[in-house]
This record gives sequence, C-alpha cells and structure tokens, in this order.
Amino acid sequence: DINGMVDECVNLAYHGMRAQDPSFNISIEREFGAGVGNLDAIPQDLSRVFLNILNNACYAAHQKAQKEGAGFRPALCVRTVNLGDAIEVRIRDNGMGIPPEVRDKIFNPFFTTKPPGQGTGLGLSISHDIVAQEHGGQLEVNSKPGEFTEFVVRLPRQWKKAPESNSGG
Repeated sequence: DINGMVDECVNLAYHGMRAQDPSFNISIEREFGAGVGNLDAIPQDLSRVFLNILNNACYAAHQKAQKEGAGFRPALCVRTVNLGDAIEVRIRDNGMGIPPEVRDKIFNPFFTTKPPGQGTGLGLSISHDIVAQEHGGQLEVNSKPGEFTEFVVRLPRQWKKAPESNSGG
C-alpha cells in the first residue's frame, strides 16, 4: 500500500527531525492519489528510499529556515499519482535547492553536501540502486537553486528482478 507507506515515512521523518532538534517544524501537504493502491515491491527497501529522500527534504528546508529566519516557512509536499501500469511519488521541499554542478553527482556513492558528521553520502546512491536496479523504476531530481528540490520516484506495478549474473568459476 504505497499511500500508507509514504504517509508512515512522512511521519517518521518529521518526528525523527523533531527528536534531533525540537525547534524543527515544517508544513506538510499530502496529496495521495486515488487508485494508487498496492505495488509489487520490497517494502523495507522502498521505505528506506522514501525515508532517505524525506529526511533530506526536511533537512534542506530546516537549513534554509535557519538561514532565512522568521519570515521563511519550511514546506514539504508529498504526492502520489496512479500512472496505470506504474505509480509515481513526488517529494518536494522549499529548501535551498541543488545547483546543476552538484545535481549530476548526488547519486554517486559517498557524495554529500552535508557538513562532516551529518551525512555519509550513501543515502541517495543506495536509493537510486533500490529504485532502478531492484525495482526497475526511475529516480529523478528536479531543482531550482534557492527555491526547491523535487525527487520523483516512478515504479512499475509489476517488476522482475534482474537475474543474478553467473560468472562461472
């Protein structure tokens, strides 16, 4: 149940950020599409993907709030869409955005924009592998520096894991 899973991940990310920093607050808009329904997937892995993206979104909006001050209102929009033979999950924050020169690297292992001790640079790399390799889907990012970042996860309703290669021996 994708809508239920995404909603649970939103709540976990929000409360996780609040536990780390009691001053953290963000408005959350949920737009869960009718008919999104169930998906043939590995739930623990997809939860990991959504939590990684949501944690990054909350972090980015919170960082901008600390920089901008009282006039800025951090916001998160989470949307699910039924595409027929696939589903789409969009997670958008109004944080600092990602510059184009960084955007090309964010799915690389060990690449992070966070300060030392704040991130390993593995979350988006692992998320990309889970979506693309394990589930035959797509993970894309759209961003406008200074304004927003939106991650788009597209997953087929039915998937077949790629066969393990047999290298012989």
